[in-house]
Amino acid sequence: MAAAEESHQYDITWEVKPLGFSIVMDTTGRNAYVSSIQKQENLTKGLKLAAQIIRINGNDAKQKKHGAILELIKKAKLPMTLTFQPRSFAANTEEKKTTSVCLLFGGAPKSAENRVDGMFLKVKGQQLNGRDMWQRKDNEEDPIVLWYWPLTGGDAGDSGMAENLWMISRKSQLQTQNAYACCPSIETNPLNISIPWKVWNRTTSDFQECDLRIAESVSPEETEN
Repeated sequence: MAAAEESHQYDITWEVKPLGFSIVMDTTGRNAYVSSIQKQENLTKGLKLAAQIIRINGNDAKQKKHGAILELIKKAKLPMTLTFQPRSFAANTEEKKTTSVCLLFGGAPKSAENRVDGMFLKVKGQQLNGRDMWQRKDNEEDPIVLWYWPLTGGDAGDSGMAENLWMISRKSQLQTQNAYACCPSIETNPLNISIPWKVWNRTTSDFQECDLRIAESVSPEETEN
């Protein structure tokens, strides 16, 4: 397993600061994961959403306190090379019994990543169709939300769809078929979904399977580099 993980590690070097991406800690206050990417050139370099920073100029950053990692990045000499490990996305056979406060989506096709990828925070004290809802952390006037739409018995009656669905859409489009992404599942916790998500393709006007994935156990406290 360790060898497999190492084979997926990758290095990216920056000549100047700011680096142009933001990071979050895990729920223990340690580590650093990419939560959003501000500079287009970082995508060209291969930076991936939810990747963990594991080395800074060759110095180990695994399991260090989040503040200590920030200090290492701040004090690192340029050019600075960061080593990343792709985030372990939820694929465990053991079911998560509680839903996470914060979910991190990544891996959507380029045509949809600005509408689907990102950090979603659980909407406190509010459910839809008997399931929790999450809202993406951004400045959109019409927020993007993750919600559940059952085939029958929903808050607005039967959906008229062919399957029970988890949906990602604008808040104004709740309880409608107008979604950016969907996945047929009856799971209470989206982290337990093990089948591929589908993203709306505007060119072909249909939903197509993609590599969209969900990471867990991140903190909503975000730091920009």
